[in-house]
Amino acid sequence: MTLKTFVKLTALFLTISMGILPAQAKNDTNKLYGIKGANLNQTTPHHSPRSYTVRGKTYTTQSHIMAKNYSKTGVASYYHRKFNGRRTSSGETYNSNLYTAAHKTLPINSYALVTNLRNNRKTIVRINDRGPFSHDRIIDLSYVAAKEIGLIARGTGKVKVEALHIAPNGNISGAGTKTLAKLAKTASASNRLVKREENEGKRHLNESKASKEQYTLKMLNFPSEKQANNMITRLALDNINAEVNHRNGKYEIHFGPLENKQLTTQLKAKLQKMAGEKPLIVYTHKN
Repeated sequence: MTLKTFVKLTALFLTISMGILPAQAKNDTNKLYGIKGANLNQTTPHHSPRSYTVRGKTYTTQSHIMAKNYSKTGVASYYHRKFNGRRTSSGETYNSNLYTAAHKTLPINSYALVTNLRNNRKTIVRINDRGPFSHDRIIDLSYVAAKEIGLIARGTGKVKVEALHIAPNGNISGAGTKTLAKLAKTASASNRLVKREENEGKRHLNESKASKEQYTLKMLNFPSEKQANNMITRLALDNINAEVNHRNGKYEIHFGPLENKQLTTQLKAKLQKMAGEKPLIVYTHKN
């Protein structure tokens, strides 16, 4: 054994014995939770909510705070390999061999745990694109992510999508942490999970059950989609979904669902003030 080789082996031994692993190993989802997917590196999600319109429908992206608790069941599809090399909404180039996905509202550079409900196979993806814009689909997976959970043969499948967020200190929070806690392979993997998210979720659920109230606000009779989108821009709402729909030759904005009556009353007053003398209708109903 040469002196150079001996030095390398000694350094490797010291690294392992001291628990100082390369960043990639520390964030490897397969080693941490037995799930193949994107490495859970700390990223910079795009925080500021904004609205954009595709095929006549307006979507409002979620802020980081709102997105952390995102959990939804729906249909997933995937990018065909022919899309390799095309530009994504994040500015990155689509690579079918990377664990990425498109979502309509989750922050760019945030993460999501995706479970195929037919076979319970899971993967973790990083959101780097917008879509899919087919009405019945909630996420578009990269080819390798879809293959990992067994979607390739069927083309689409029913999945559960749970948001994840990586803090600067490496801690993991979000709706998906409850699932990861059951799969953690080491104590360090478990310790990275922010357990209070589960308690907060239970508290919100109890509050929701206690009030049993959710509200939706609508502004009606916009002559054009442009005017409706301008109104959303002027409102500059944070953590409130707003969508533009076309009905009977006119356009309307749907706000919500809103979690409580106080928030609904505040937004209603703001909308009425901004509507001025325009023939707009604002009303409230329970879901």
